[in-house]
Amino acid sequence: MGAIINLLLIIGAIQGFIFIGVTFFLRKRIEKPVLFLNLFVLFLSLNNLQSWLLESKISDADLITFFAVPWYLMIVPLFYSFLIHYLEIEKKKSPLLGFSIGLFLLAVGVRTWLLYGVDKGRLKVALLENYNLFEDSFALVYSITLFVLCVDLVKRQQQLYPDILVFDNLRWIRRFLRLGGVVFVLWGIAVVLNIFSETIKAPASYYPLRLVSSILIYWVAYQAFFNYRLLKDRVKLRQLLKKETSLATEGPSKASSKSKLGFAEFETYITARQSYLNPNLSMELVAKELGVGVSTLSKVVNENAAGFSDYINAARVKEAQRILTDPEFKHYTIVAIGLECGFNSKSAFYSAFKKLTQESPTDFRKRTQG
Repeated sequence: MGAIINLLLIIGAIQGFIFIGVTFFLRKRIEKPVLFLNLFVLFLSLNNLQSWLLESKISDADLITFFAVPWYLMIVPLFYSFLIHYLEIEKKKSPLLGFSIGLFLLAVGVRTWLLYGVDKGRLKVALLENYNLFEDSFALVYSITLFVLCVDLVKRQQQLYPDILVFDNLRWIRRFLRLGGVVFVLWGIAVVLNIFSETIKAPASYYPLRLVSSILIYWVAYQAFFNYRLLKDRVKLRQLLKKETSLATEGPSKASSKSKLGFAEFETYITARQSYLNPNLSMELVAKELGVGVSTLSKVVNENAAGFSDYINAARVKEAQRILTDPEFKHYTIVAIGLECGFNSKSAFYSAFKKLTQESPTDFRKRTQG
């Protein structure tokens, strides 16, 4: 079991270093969210590499097992810093980065002083062992505190970042936070075993934690980078599209009566006003805006088109085709374009696009832009 965990640790560390290199090379300018995301992965990778080196018995010296930099102390603080900057609320909320760095340096300093004292015979090795338990327990409590702040930020303080919610529903962060709770349970179990168990001690007590946390954290790193790039693409796309199209500012005209709604009025509301770009568009919403009943609207649409959903998706796909063929938008991701055209997800966009054009958005872009 230990050999398998160690293999996964070194593979994970290498993967982390590759991730950092690739993300830095892909971007002309390193924004703060990307910087903190890379530091988050870096500290996790260094922690895994250090664990692998220590368990690989790189030295026979007794003290080498205690010479461990507490990289794990900065993992959650760096994610919290990433989240603060991703949501663009650094002027409203402190990421507590300076305080976290101070704790990290203090921990390194205390450990160095203890190692020096033991090496000179002034202190006993038992003191180092007790310090390990204290440091691990403190890191757990501090990390849980910041984790709770992350949860509170995402669930209860959405009023701080309404502009971000327009482009990202943060579902991927909520999923990570739910799974992150499992990591802290495993960490807590490891700390309890290290203190009270006579049979299960480190490093065996950390095996489940290292396995689950490494997989989860590397997963969220890729998710975070992808969603950050998607977020920025959508913001820029919307700014460019607003320059191209001047939408009417007045509200939609009401139908003169619930029985006299014409298909032309419906088409004007959907296409001329580009209402199809609203991902939350529904028949109920359109009926309310046009001042008619849902049954009346449904009858009018069904008599003149295949159906409400098909008509809306066709309008969205047509807009996506227009953008995909425009060289001005060639640097933006296809997913960002699909979401800005009103689709709720990548899968919904690809499915509707292929259904109507018999080819994927990727193939369509390659064919039309050479």
